[in-house]
Amino acid sequence: MNMIQKSVRQFHEAWDLRDPDRGAAIIAPNCRFEDVARDEAQIGPDDYRMDYQRWRAAFPDGEVKVVNVLTGGNGPDGWGGEFLNRGTQFGNLHSGLENFPPSGRRMEVRYCSVMRVENGKVVEGRDYYDSATIARQLGLVE
Repeated sequence: MNMIQKSVRQFHEAWDLRDPDRGAAIIAPNCRFEDVARDEAQIGPDDYRMDYQRWRAAFPDGEVKVVNVLTGGNGPDGWGGEFLNRGTQFGNLHSGLENFPPSGRRMEVRYCSVMRVENGKVVEGRDYYDSATIARQLGLVE
């Protein structure tokens, strides 16, 4: 496993290990990581930790599973992967759009993450997923 694969694995394993510091440790201070569906971005490790806590509060049983990994797509430091994200919404879900109260319902959605890693640190990334699927599963829309 090369350095890029190790960094990306560490980033995503942090969710299932419930260890945001593990994920934040490989985020570059000026890393811009975009959540495309929410049209929001986190800058650096502190924003990563805040986003982690926001999702963990909404989905305390949440988990992220690696489905497929692709490397080298954007030069030698590019990486992409497909994941399965699932959990039960037991807490408030805070979003730039609105705050959604606990529904007690489960969601499961596939998403793709594209990252660029330099010297073992994530320097930029984007997550792509279908937020309408999540909203339907949580009963927020019909």
